[in-house]
Amino acid sequence: MPVLEKNYIASTVELAIQQGLDELNLQEKQVKIDVIHPGKKGFFGIGKADAEVKLTVIDPELKKLSTIEAVKNKSEHLTQETEEQTTNTERVQLEQSDDKKGIDTDVVILATTEKESLSKQQAKTDALNQTEKYITAIIQEMGIDTFATSSFKNNSEVVINLESSEAGRIIGKRGQVLNSLQLLAQNYYNHIEKGYMTVTLDIENYREKRKETLQNLALNMSKKAVATRKPVKFEPMPNYERKIMHQILTNIENIETYSEGREPHRYLVIKAR
Repeated sequence: MPVLEKNYIASTVELAIQQGLDELNLQEKQVKIDVIHPGKKGFFGIGKADAEVKLTVIDPELKKLSTIEAVKNKSEHLTQETEEQTTNTERVQLEQSDDKKGIDTDVVILATTEKESLSKQQAKTDALNQTEKYITAIIQEMGIDTFATSSFKNNSEVVINLESSEAGRIIGKRGQVLNSLQLLAQNYYNHIEKGYMTVTLDIENYREKRKETLQNLALNMSKKAVATRKPVKFEPMPNYERKIMHQILTNIENIETYSEGREPHRYLVIKAR
């Protein structure tokens, strides 16, 4: 029987555990929690290390499944069924009660749903505004004047665009300063909002330029790996940058790519098949 487990990384142990429970749609009693790394606080991102935990499924029924993805799908299906049953029960009760009062049940439900939706959106907007001010304050402490604008790109990502006459200092060598600030912004936003959203911090379209650089580098190094028949190892880089390189090389048949090491020193390897 396969061991159904998965690791999760966040700014604190608590957030990492909650991230895993939310993704798998499980309760704490259904998993065994192992703390791989407790994390470490830093100052303005310096010396900071994220916490890492491992969640192992121990629920007898779910342990019969073959993959962690199957566990996630099963849990979502059960939750959806429960929510639908609860909603139907509440609707019947409301209709029976409101029939006597002459109240249109559909109007009541619609109004409540719209109110809850507006409240959630306002909470996200407030969290984004606070995060924008937080990052701007940090940059100003670095002795750099900057201006920020922010927006929601979709339901899972927010973007903060910076403007400054000293963009080079904010970006740093190979984007290291910008990446550290982005990590701070993401942890800060998700701490306020108590959820998980990807936060992208950008300045002078650096992210798109960096993406093109990484893609070209990946293609060139893949040719080197094939020609020399030796693995090509890159310097450590953030997960989303490794993902860019993985994706551009996906359809090249005579090579394989994988990551090695532990965060924040994890790096990409290209190997000829």
